[in-house]
Amino acid sequence: MKGKTRGKQGGMDLAYLMGLDIGGANTKVCYLRIDGGQLTGAGGNSVYYELWRNPNGLGKVLRDFPPPALVCEERLAGIALTMTGELCDCFTSKAQGVLAIFAAVADSFPGVPIYTWTVNGAFISPQELTSQPGQAAAANWLASALALAQSPSLTKAAAIFADMGSTTTDILSLASGRVLARGRTDTERLLAGELIYTGILRTSVDAVVKEVYLDGQICSVAHEYFTVMADVYRLLGQIAEADYTAATPDGGGKDRESCARRLARLVAAEAEVLGEDAICRLACCIREKQLQQVMDGMLRHASRKEMTRSRYFITAGQGSFLLKTAAERLGWQETPWWKIMPGAGPDLPMAAYAVAWLLAQRLYPRLEEKEEERDVG
Repeated sequence: MKGKTRGKQGGMDLAYLMGLDIGGANTKVCYLRIDGGQLTGAGGNSVYYELWRNPNGLGKVLRDFPPPALVCEERLAGIALTMTGELCDCFTSKAQGVLAIFAAVADSFPGVPIYTWTVNGAFISPQELTSQPGQAAAANWLASALALAQSPSLTKAAAIFADMGSTTTDILSLASGRVLARGRTDTERLLAGELIYTGILRTSVDAVVKEVYLDGQICSVAHEYFTVMADVYRLLGQIAEADYTAATPDGGGKDRESCARRLARLVAAEAEVLGEDAICRLACCIREKQLQQVMDGMLRHASRKEMTRSRYFITAGQGSFLLKTAAERLGWQETPWWKIMPGAGPDLPMAAYAVAWLLAQRLYPRLEEKEEERDVG
């Protein structure tokens, strides 16, 4: 296997694993460094890429990811792949999307073994993927949840895990080292309340609210793609301009003035007419509606019989700040995912880290964490 090399930077068994989480709007990568049977470092990155606009450009995105300084191709022992981008409407089916994404990865890293994660909670080979591509569709949630459930600090505890990203929110129940998922496909998970199609950046505001309060009256909203939730949180100061990684509906700026202009269109108005105070009150109203959606999902999971002894509420994703607020409203104690997972840190993309960690458990069964080193390169 690649990765078993001698070198100045490590011993006989220095190797790297790559975790890839390829979505429709965000592509995330994480590297784990394995040295002498120990997890000695991790590093990762994320890039906004609209896969549905140019699926053929994915390979270039992958090749352009800057690897940590110590990673070189001959030490890359394997790639753990998970995805959600197969749902993009540039593909005629999920199966076509899965195979296209896999092909882009294989072409970008020739000769490196690829292990594709599935909704069955296991990795499959390229040959198995070819015959049953549907198993790999939208499986990243299970990688994150299972890695948490099997992490040493959580194996005997019960927890509710929520991951709020740019587009969707996953909420899952964990207990006794298992993920208590009632759904596997996206449709099943929507029915089970384990997938909520609301996110912190890309969600259209008119998908969150049908009406808002405006000057003491109830106002219906315009059902147009005028504004997204990133505009709301930018105006409220809860995300910085650099965090607004999604495309804007009008192709305009991500400064507060541009966000206010887009949000005013939700009620068919202009920002100058509404005024800054009214627009900020509008943003607060919208945030409360989305917060309630998330809290409803959390309470639904808390009502499950298995969760009567839940000790943890674990959060992840770009919307962690909103999940923390939800936890405070409910009187729950919130814990970030990276405080649970061995070797993790706050800047790592969770699903990419989790799928790489699960592959490390398979390839290096006695893997241990070396606490003193956290950064790759």
